[in-house]
Amino acid sequence: MSIDSCLEHLDEAITAAKALGLEVSAVVATRDTLHARLGFPSSAYVLALAGGTGVGKSTLLNAIAGEEVSLTGARRPTTSDAIAWVPSSRRRELAGLLEWLGIGQVREHAGGTLGDVAVLDLPDFDSIALQHRERVDALLPRVDAVAWVVDPEKYMDEVMHGGYLRQFAPRLRRQIVVLNRGDLLSPEDALVVADDMRNQLRRDGVGAIDVVVTRARQGATGVADLREWLESAVEAKRVVASRIAAEAREVVHDLAASAGVVDGSAAPLVESSRRERALASVARGTLLVIDIAGLERQAVGATRFAARRRGAGPLRHLTSAIYRLTGRARAAADPVGFLTRWQLRGSLAPAVEPLRDLVTSTLPSVPAPLRRGLTGLTAPAALEDRLARTVDRSLAAEGAGFRVPTSALWSVIGAAQYVVTASLIFSVLWFASLFVIHDAPVSSISVPYLGYVPTPVALLAATLLVGYVLAKLLQLHAGWLGRRWAKRVGQRVTNEVRKQIAGDLLVPLDEFDASRAGLAKALRAVDDCL
Repeated sequence: MSIDSCLEHLDEAITAAKALGLEVSAVVATRDTLHARLGFPSSAYVLALAGGTGVGKSTLLNAIAGEEVSLTGARRPTTSDAIAWVPSSRRRELAGLLEWLGIGQVREHAGGTLGDVAVLDLPDFDSIALQHRERVDALLPRVDAVAWVVDPEKYMDEVMHGGYLRQFAPRLRRQIVVLNRGDLLSPEDALVVADDMRNQLRRDGVGAIDVVVTRARQGATGVADLREWLESAVEAKRVVASRIAAEAREVVHDLAASAGVVDGSAAPLVESSRRERALASVARGTLLVIDIAGLERQAVGATRFAARRRGAGPLRHLTSAIYRLTGRARAAADPVGFLTRWQLRGSLAPAVEPLRDLVTSTLPSVPAPLRRGLTGLTAPAALEDRLARTVDRSLAAEGAGFRVPTSALWSVIGAAQYVVTASLIFSVLWFASLFVIHDAPVSSISVPYLGYVPTPVALLAATLLVGYVLAKLLQLHAGWLGRRWAKRVGQRVTNEVRKQIAGDLLVPLDEFDASRAGLAKALRAVDDCL
């Protein structure tokens, strides 16, 4: 994988970490540093001599060079600023890089077998002068390789191991430990100390790093091994690329560890079964407040009101006016108003409690840096407010598309009611005439159990019965249409509320999982950069 692709995956990791609420300013600075380093292509790489006070870095550099390049002396610290020792053939092409590193003192050499490396003698990182350590801290993230210089007195120094090796060694692919001032030990003891240093490096978890023993003050004894390591055939571009790739890999691993992403995998924060149970509980609680059963009654009332206007015959205007004037139409036949007034029927606090419990019970398993971003989800007022907005949007959409169902049967029943009304009037007039004209002839009809009944009375009774049957048929049909419509509306509201809850209240959890998955993907990708 190319180094550009590696840095693209680093950008992906930064984006995912930002979404998780992680602090990424240091990683962004590292990313910018890596991009800047790539902007200085060169056929030479930069190696730093890093170590504590008095370990002999300057003496070691002079021994490698065969001449005095860096000032040495008994006064500590001797080196107050970094000094660069570069091949004269690379001086011009390294000028921009050295300026970026802030190197003011440059010494040149003929090159030869060391023509592909520029060596920096750094100030002491444990110097009593704070600016010296700050200078080292600024340069180490920018160099391509490091020779860690120690001596028999300071090879176990915590500043070296805890402050620098553990931080920078995993980010370097070309490095070596130089046990200098070996003249303080016998050859046998020097080997023991070197082995002890290797063991400590393994305990530090920085991997296997070569350790060479030098006696720079005694005829440059052992320096040949270090020079041989420096002269070993390595391509400068490969050193730079591996350094950048290793740095990118480490910072992505740090971000992944902060997010709880292990081995390139990120399990969902909440198991799907627990999530589904919480979602179902929130939906049930929300629908109880909305009152779908009450909505059905309202829908039936609205449908019957509409049916009366078309199927009640000549009396439809009178009955409709009575319903409007008494307010029954508004109270019992107003589904849209019933939906919009849902908040008057109760609080959503009990409905959001399952979701709050879900997040609260999950927080202990979330890495500490991420908890702050999820804690806000557990605030009951915030959850209730967001759920209320979700319900409002859903019900407003339903109300806007509200249409009362209708049927052609109502018009047929209405026409029949006109006939019934006419027959009723005729029957009443006929029956009344019997009292005005006492001797008016009238026939009778034999009715079971009742015997003979005057025809006007029988006709009046039959008319009333037919009218009742028609009215009941209109009521039953309108009620059936209303309940069917209400069930469809209730199901749509149920599905919409459930979908909106999952798509709104659970979005932070989904985004959290998606960001962790993105971080895991970036982690797997940068592992292939090396």
